[in-house]
Amino acid sequence: MVLMSVLDPANPPAEARRLILITETINIPDTTEVSAVAACTAAAWDCQLHTYMGAPEDVAANLAATPDSLVARRVYMLTVQGDNRAEAHLFERFAFEDSDGTVARWSDRHLGDMITKMTDVLISNAGVHCPGEQIKARLTQDHDFVVSAPTPAPKTAAEAFGPAMATFVGDKFVHATVMALC
Repeated sequence: MVLMSVLDPANPPAEARRLILITETINIPDTTEVSAVAACTAAAWDCQLHTYMGAPEDVAANLAATPDSLVARRVYMLTVQGDNRAEAHLFERFAFEDSDGTVARWSDRHLGDMITKMTDVLISNAGVHCPGEQIKARLTQDHDFVVSAPTPAPKTAAEAFGPAMATFVGDKFVHATVMALC
C-alpha cells in the first residue's frame, strides 16, 4: 500500500493518485489484512442509521433492542441530543477479530449539524472507502474527541449504549442516532 508519507504530494505516481484525498487525512497502516479490507468494502455498501426519539427510558430500551450484529462491526457511532447537552461516542476496534476497542467521546450543548455532515460523508463516499475511517477523519477534523484506553469491546447493544443513555435519565426528551459503519 502506498501512503502519502512516502509520496511527493505534488507529483504522486499514477497508481497512488486516487488515494491522495483519503491518505492526506487518514493514515492506513500497511498491516491491513485482506479480510479487513474486504469487510470494510462490504460495509461501505451497508451503512445503517437507526434513530430513536422520546423519553430517555424508551430510547434506551430501543437502543438496547438494536441488533447485536451492529456492535460486531469494527466501527460504529452513537449520538445523543438531550434537553441541554449532546454527546457523540465513536466505538472502534482496530481489527474485526480484536476483543478490545476504544471509545472516542465528544460533548457539547448541541449536536448541531453533526448527523447531516456524517450522512453527507457516507453519501459522497458512495461505497468506495472504509466508512468508519471516513467518518472518523471528518469527526476529528471538526470536533475534539477524547479517546479512552482500550477496554473489552461491548458484546451487545445494551452494553454499548446503556452507559451513555444512563446519563440522560433526567432529561424529558432525547434524540439518539446509531450509525453502523464498518
